[in-house]
Amino acid sequence: MNKTLESIIEWSSTAILIVGVALTSFNIYPLNVYLSFAGNLGWLIVALSWRKKSLIVIQIVMAVIYMAGIFSQIKS
Repeated sequence: MNKTLESIIEWSSTAILIVGVALTSFNIYPLNVYLSFAGNLGWLIVALSWRKKSLIVIQIVMAVIYMAGIFSQIKS
């Protein structure tokens, strides 16, 4: 992956995750989950590019948890 694109994804995903955490602290649901999931997917792309197994594992686990929350919200 192009280093510039990788850096853009890395830092934009970080910013999105920070906003998602801030929304969580103010209990703004479900937008917090959607934004956190988007940031998480961005970091998963970066982790795959870096071939960093620890980051890949945590991003996959977090993505599954976020998807469970999203499906739960959609069902209600």
